[in-house]
Amino acid sequence: MNRRLGNNRIKENTLFNIINVSMLVVISIICFLPFMNVISSALSTAGFDINFTPQGTTAFNFMYVFKDPGFWRALGVSFFVVVVGTLISVTVMFSAAYALSKKDFPCRRGLMVFFVITMIFSGGMVPNYVVVRELGLTGTPWALILPSVVQTYNLILIKSYLEGLPKELEESAGIDGANSLQTMFRILLPVSMPCVASVSLFTAVTFWNNYTSALLYLGTEEKWYPLSLYILNYIQTGPDVLDTSMEAIQHANIESAMIVVSIIPILLVYPFVLKYFTKGVTVGAVKG
Repeated sequence: MNRRLGNNRIKENTLFNIINVSMLVVISIICFLPFMNVISSALSTAGFDINFTPQGTTAFNFMYVFKDPGFWRALGVSFFVVVVGTLISVTVMFSAAYALSKKDFPCRRGLMVFFVITMIFSGGMVPNYVVVRELGLTGTPWALILPSVVQTYNLILIKSYLEGLPKELEESAGIDGANSLQTMFRILLPVSMPCVASVSLFTAVTFWNNYTSALLYLGTEEKWYPLSLYILNYIQTGPDVLDTSMEAIQHANIESAMIVVSIIPILLVYPFVLKYFTKGVTVGAVKG
C-alpha cells in the first residue's frame, strides 16, 4: 500500500514538473522573441523591421547611435538620475523602514496606513505637477529624482526584512554604546545587504525607465532629457518622406539600435546583485 502511494506521488510530482517546465519554456520564448526582434532589427538594413534574424546585416545603425552627441548627453543624464536617485531613495527608505520596524515608534500604525494608501490612491498628474512647479524643480534633473524617492512597496520590503532580524543585534550594539544612527548604518545595514541590493536594483530600473516625469516636468529643457525620453522623441519624430539620407532610410532600425544600447547598462548591473536577488525578493516570507 505504501509503495503504491509512493509511486502515485512520484508520478504526480513528475507530471507537475513537466507541466511547470513546459509553461516556463513557453513564457520564456514569448518574452525572448520581442527582444530578439529588436536586436535583429538593429543589425538589419532598411525594410527589415520585423524579423528574428538579422537581414542584410549592417553596422550603420549602431555607428549612428555611437556618433550621436545627443544620445550620449541623454545617457549621462540617465546615469546621474539613476546613481543619485537610487542612493537618496534607498537611504531614505531604509531610514524610514528602520523607524517603522520599531513597535514602540509613535504613530507607527498610522504612518503605515498613510504609506499604504499612497500605493492605491494618488493626487493625480495635475496636483503632482503643481507641487513640483511650486518647489522650483521644473526644468531641472531633480524633478526626475525627488518626486520618486519613496517607493512604498520597496519600503515595505525593507521594513519586513528588518523585522525578521534578531533583536540581539541591536541590543548588543546598545550595550557597546552605539546610538540609533550607528546601529542602523553600521550594524543593520551590512546584514541587510540582500534586501538592500534587491531594492536598489528595483529602484534603479524604475529611475532608468521613467520618462513620464521627464515628459511632464522638463518642458523644453532638452539638455536634461534622460535616455528614455530622448529615444521616445526620436521615435515620434519620424523621417521626412522626401528625405533620402541614410538616417531617414534606416530610421526604424536606428530606433532598435538605440533601444538595444539603452538596455546594456541595466544588464551589466544585474549580475552583481544576482547573488542577493533570490534572498532579497523573498524577504518577509519566512520568519523565525
